[in-house]
Amino acid sequence: MEVISNLLQAAVTLLGFFLGGIRYLKSRKQEYFLLTCFYGCFFLGSFYWTMYLLLFSKTPQVFYVSEFGWVASVIFLSMLQYALSSAEERRFPCRKALSAVLIGVPLCMFYCTFGDILSNLLWCGMMIIVSCFSIRGLAYARRQRGTANSMKYFHIWVLCYAALEYALWTSGCFWPGDSIFSPYCWFDLLLAGCLFALLPAMGKAVQE
Repeated sequence: MEVISNLLQAAVTLLGFFLGGIRYLKSRKQEYFLLTCFYGCFFLGSFYWTMYLLLFSKTPQVFYVSEFGWVASVIFLSMLQYALSSAEERRFPCRKALSAVLIGVPLCMFYCTFGDILSNLLWCGMMIIVSCFSIRGLAYARRQRGTANSMKYFHIWVLCYAALEYALWTSGCFWPGDSIFSPYCWFDLLLAGCLFALLPAMGKAVQE
Protein backbone atom coordinates (compact mmCIF):
# COMPACT_ATOMS: atom_id res chain seq x y z
CA MET A 1 0.00 0.00 0.00
CA GLU A 2 2.92 2.33 0.67
CA VAL A 3 4.06 1.77 -2.91
CA ILE A 4 0.64 2.79 -4.26
CA SER A 5 0.49 5.99 -2.19
CA ASN A 6 4.04 6.92 -3.19
CA LEU A 7 3.29 6.23 -6.86
CA LEU A 8 0.27 8.51 -6.58
CA GLN A 9 2.37 11.27 -5.01
CA ALA A 10 4.97 10.90 -7.74
CA ALA A 11 2.29 11.07 -10.44
CA VAL A 12 0.59 14.10 -8.87
CA THR A 13 3.82 16.04 -8.41
CA LEU A 14 4.98 15.16 -11.94
CA LEU A 15 1.67 16.48 -13.27
CA GLY A 16 2.05 19.59 -11.12
CA PHE A 17 5.58 20.04 -12.46
CA PHE A 18 4.39 20.02 -16.08
CA LEU A 19 1.32 22.20 -15.47
CA GLY A 20 3.33 24.67 -13.40
CA GLY A 21 6.02 24.74 -16.09
CA ILE A 22 3.45 25.44 -18.80
CA ARG A 23 2.00 28.32 -16.78
CA TYR A 24 5.48 29.70 -16.25
CA LEU A 25 6.30 29.56 -19.96
CA LYS A 26 3.07 31.40 -20.74
CA SER A 27 3.27 34.09 -18.06
CA ARG A 28 7.00 34.18 -17.16
CA LYS A 29 5.98 34.84 -13.57
CA GLN A 30 8.53 34.01 -10.90
CA GLU A 31 5.85 32.49 -8.70
CA TYR A 32 5.09 29.77 -11.23
CA PHE A 33 8.79 29.03 -11.63
CA LEU A 34 9.12 28.48 -7.87
CA LEU A 35 5.99 26.32 -7.85
CA THR A 36 7.42 24.24 -10.69
CA CYS A 37 10.65 23.77 -8.71
CA PHE A 38 8.62 22.75 -5.66
CA TYR A 39 6.78 20.05 -7.60
CA GLY A 40 9.92 18.92 -9.42
CA CYS A 41 11.98 18.43 -6.26
CA PHE A 42 9.13 16.65 -4.48
CA PHE A 43 8.72 14.35 -7.48
CA LEU A 44 12.41 13.41 -7.50
CA GLY A 45 12.29 12.49 -3.80
CA SER A 46 9.11 10.44 -4.20
CA PHE A 47 10.35 8.78 -7.39
CA TYR A 48 13.56 7.52 -5.79
CA TRP A 49 11.69 6.26 -2.71
CA THR A 50 9.07 4.50 -4.83
CA MET A 51 11.56 2.85 -7.18
CA TYR A 52 13.53 1.55 -4.21
CA LEU A 53 10.37 0.06 -2.70
CA LEU A 54 9.46 -1.58 -6.00
CA LEU A 55 12.93 -3.04 -6.58
CA PHE A 56 13.88 -4.11 -3.05
CA SER A 57 10.51 -4.30 -1.22
CA LYS A 58 11.81 -2.20 1.67
CA THR A 59 12.40 1.44 2.48
CA PRO A 60 15.71 2.92 1.28
CA GLN A 61 18.67 2.47 3.60
CA VAL A 62 20.25 5.70 2.30
CA PHE A 63 17.13 7.80 2.80
CA TYR A 64 19.01 11.08 2.45
CA VAL A 65 18.71 10.82 -1.34
CA SER A 66 14.96 11.36 -1.06
CA GLU A 67 15.43 13.77 1.84
CA PHE A 68 17.44 16.14 -0.37
CA GLY A 69 14.59 16.31 -2.86
CA TRP A 70 11.89 16.79 -0.24
CA VAL A 71 13.85 19.36 1.76
CA ALA A 72 14.59 21.29 -1.45
CA SER A 73 10.86 21.29 -2.26
CA VAL A 74 10.01 22.89 1.10
CA ILE A 75 12.74 25.50 0.56
CA PHE A 76 11.15 26.42 -2.77
CA LEU A 77 7.74 26.51 -1.08
CA SER A 78 8.99 29.00 1.50
CA MET A 79 10.53 31.09 -1.31
CA LEU A 80 7.18 30.98 -3.08
CA GLN A 81 5.43 32.22 0.05
CA TYR A 82 7.87 35.14 0.23
CA ALA A 83 7.45 35.96 -3.46
CA LEU A 84 3.66 36.02 -3.15
CA SER A 85 3.65 38.20 -0.02
CA SER A 86 3.70 41.98 -0.10
CA ALA A 87 5.91 44.20 2.03
CA GLU A 88 2.84 45.14 4.07
CA GLU A 89 1.98 41.49 4.69
CA ARG A 90 5.52 40.71 5.85
CA ARG A 91 5.21 43.51 8.43
CA PHE A 92 1.74 42.42 9.53
CA PRO A 93 1.72 41.53 13.26
CA CYS A 94 0.10 38.17 14.00
CA ARG A 95 0.40 36.50 17.37
CA LYS A 96 -1.44 33.44 16.07
CA ALA A 97 1.64 32.60 14.00
CA LEU A 98 3.38 31.65 17.24
CA SER A 99 1.09 28.63 17.43
CA ALA A 100 3.25 27.06 14.72
CA VAL A 101 6.18 27.16 17.13
CA LEU A 102 4.12 25.89 20.08
CA ILE A 103 3.01 22.89 18.02
CA GLY A 104 6.18 22.26 16.05
CA VAL A 105 8.76 22.28 18.85
CA PRO A 106 7.13 19.58 21.04
CA LEU A 107 6.52 17.42 17.97
CA CYS A 108 10.15 17.83 16.93
CA MET A 109 11.32 16.66 20.35
CA PHE A 110 8.98 13.68 20.06
CA TYR A 111 10.21 12.73 16.57
CA CYS A 112 13.84 12.94 17.67
CA THR A 113 13.20 10.03 20.05
CA PHE A 114 12.26 7.85 17.05
CA GLY A 115 14.60 8.88 14.24
CA ASP A 116 17.59 10.89 13.07
CA ILE A 117 17.97 14.03 15.17
CA LEU A 118 19.49 16.27 12.47
CA SER A 119 16.87 15.28 9.91
CA ASN A 120 14.00 15.91 12.33
CA LEU A 121 15.40 19.27 13.41
CA LEU A 122 15.70 20.34 9.78
CA TRP A 123 12.25 19.12 8.76
CA CYS A 124 10.40 20.47 11.77
CA GLY A 125 12.26 23.75 11.59
CA MET A 126 11.17 24.24 8.00
CA MET A 127 7.60 23.20 8.74
CA ILE A 128 7.48 25.76 11.54
CA ILE A 129 8.70 28.50 9.19
CA VAL A 130 6.25 27.55 6.43
CA SER A 131 3.37 27.33 8.92
CA CYS A 132 4.22 30.71 10.47
CA PHE A 133 4.22 32.36 7.05
CA SER A 134 0.89 30.82 6.13
CA ILE A 135 -0.86 31.63 9.42
CA ARG A 136 0.27 35.25 9.14
CA GLY A 137 -0.64 35.35 5.45
CA LEU A 138 -4.07 33.88 6.10
CA ALA A 139 -4.80 36.43 8.83
CA TYR A 140 -3.67 39.23 6.52
CA ALA A 141 -5.60 37.97 3.46
CA ARG A 142 -8.87 37.80 5.38
CA ARG A 143 -8.67 41.56 5.88
CA GLN A 144 -8.19 42.25 2.17
CA ARG A 145 -10.48 42.37 -0.84
CA GLY A 146 -10.24 41.20 -4.41
CA THR A 147 -7.18 39.28 -5.54
CA ALA A 148 -5.39 39.86 -2.24
CA ASN A 149 -8.22 38.06 -0.46
CA SER A 150 -7.82 35.08 -2.82
CA MET A 151 -4.41 34.47 -1.26
CA LYS A 152 -6.21 32.83 1.65
CA TYR A 153 -6.84 29.68 -0.41
CA PHE A 154 -3.12 29.25 -1.03
CA HIS A 155 -2.31 29.70 2.65
CA ILE A 156 -5.05 27.27 3.69
CA TRP A 157 -3.65 24.53 1.45
CA VAL A 158 -0.10 25.15 2.62
CA LEU A 159 -1.31 24.76 6.21
CA CYS A 160 -3.08 21.55 5.20
CA TYR A 161 0.18 20.35 3.66
CA ALA A 162 2.10 21.08 6.89
CA ALA A 163 -0.61 19.46 9.04
CA LEU A 164 -0.64 16.32 6.89
CA GLU A 165 3.15 16.08 7.06
CA TYR A 166 2.97 16.22 10.87
CA ALA A 167 0.15 13.66 10.89
CA LEU A 168 2.13 11.41 8.53
CA TRP A 169 5.26 11.52 10.67
CA THR A 170 3.31 10.98 13.89
CA SER A 171 1.37 8.00 12.53
CA GLY A 172 4.62 6.55 11.15
CA CYS A 173 5.96 6.37 14.71
CA PHE A 174 3.17 3.96 15.68
CA TRP A 175 1.87 2.21 12.57
CA PRO A 176 3.57 0.82 9.43
CA GLY A 177 2.41 2.08 6.06
CA ASP A 178 2.01 -1.26 4.30
CA SER A 179 -1.65 -1.83 5.19
CA ILE A 180 -4.76 -0.15 3.84
CA PHE A 181 -6.07 0.06 7.41
CA SER A 182 -3.04 2.03 8.59
CA PRO A 183 -3.57 5.76 9.32
CA TYR A 184 -0.16 6.33 7.74
CA CYS A 185 -1.53 5.07 4.43
CA TRP A 186 -4.53 7.38 4.46
CA PHE A 187 -2.51 10.43 5.48
CA ASP A 188 -0.14 9.65 2.61
CA LEU A 189 -3.06 9.55 0.17
CA LEU A 190 -4.48 12.80 1.54
CA LEU A 191 -1.08 14.42 1.13
CA ALA A 192 -1.14 13.58 -2.58
CA GLY A 193 -4.52 15.31 -2.92
CA CYS A 194 -3.26 18.33 -1.00
CA LEU A 195 -0.22 18.64 -3.26
CA PHE A 196 -2.44 18.71 -6.32
CA ALA A 197 -4.77 21.31 -4.77
CA LEU A 198 -1.87 23.73 -4.37
CA LEU A 199 -1.84 24.38 -8.12
CA PRO A 200 -5.36 25.86 -8.54
CA ALA A 201 -4.96 27.67 -5.20
CA MET A 202 -1.79 29.18 -6.58
CA GLY A 203 -3.67 30.30 -9.69
CA LYS A 204 -6.08 32.30 -7.53
CA ALA A 205 -3.23 33.88 -5.60
CA VAL A 206 -1.24 35.16 -8.58
CA GLN A 207 -2.38 38.46 -10.06
CA GLU A 208 -2.75 38.31 -13.81
